[in-house]
Amino acid sequence: MTAFSLAIEMAIFLFIGFWARKQRIVEEKFSASLAGFIFNFVFPCVVINALQIDYQPSQILSSGVLIGVSLATMAIMLGVGLAVNRIGRKKDDMARILLVNLMFTNFTYMAFPIMESLYGKMGSFYIAVYTIPVRVLFYVIVPMIFTIGKGGPAMLNRKQISRDAIRALLSPPVVAVPVGLLIYFFGIPIPGPISDVIASLAKVASPMGMVLCGVTLAAIPLSKLWKEKRIILIAILRLLAAPTIILGLYLLLARFITIDPVVAKVSILYCALPAAATTTVLAIKAQSDATRAAQCVFVTTLFSVITLPVWAKVLEILVH
Repeated sequence: MTAFSLAIEMAIFLFIGFWARKQRIVEEKFSASLAGFIFNFVFPCVVINALQIDYQPSQILSSGVLIGVSLATMAIMLGVGLAVNRIGRKKDDMARILLVNLMFTNFTYMAFPIMESLYGKMGSFYIAVYTIPVRVLFYVIVPMIFTIGKGGPAMLNRKQISRDAIRALLSPPVVAVPVGLLIYFFGIPIPGPISDVIASLAKVASPMGMVLCGVTLAAIPLSKLWKEKRIILIAILRLLAAPTIILGLYLLLARFITIDPVVAKVSILYCALPAAATTTVLAIKAQSDATRAAQCVFVTTLFSVITLPVWAKVLEILVH
């Protein structure tokens, strides 16, 4: 199954990065340099490449529903994360990582091939639409979650929040969103060589991200990997609780309104994906706990080898 093979592939990329650092093939400073390259060049190409699809007016309604579902899902997951942190009385870097991992999945690499393989071209189009608000909010909200208020209540001032928000909105990955939408809606052709470069760079986003996770993980002994209990909690919330919540909401709403099965499957299966590999990139840039972020990516990716195929089968049975 595609979900199974992709999860295995991600784990291999992670191991390559881990091995390269352990064998000192790459230096300690390599992580920061690679993170900067991915953020400023690769991420914008991922966004623009995802919107290189034919515009079809007949799909506007379903697209609107998907965008609404996408925003609602992120809001629900943010609420769940805040509740978990409040119950645990945690405000450290791991609490911030928990919020990020609940709100965002590995949409850059696993979402598109999985949806296309399972649900054809319609699945590919729907996941492209679904992830439009995800991409915008990921590059805007994640840096803010990692940095705002980190020095204490005194740092939570309107001026800093505004400055951080503006900086995030003007970052290359976010600027690429309106550019990509203009190209999509107006069918603006991109010259062949440029289009090929964009597509090529987009393809290396998550492989590079997973390699970066491996390099980061190599800095700590493997014996400490399972000592942070919240990593397992994040894996449970990300891979089991999140899709269960959205599936439950779908089954409830399906009693009253008609919902396109493909729209429902794409929305639910998206929530079953592992943590975003690119979270480590942003954690490094924000000088947050990149090691813990990488650990979460590793553990959720490892467990998704089992959970993703199961969720795909569950949706095949329950959503029709």
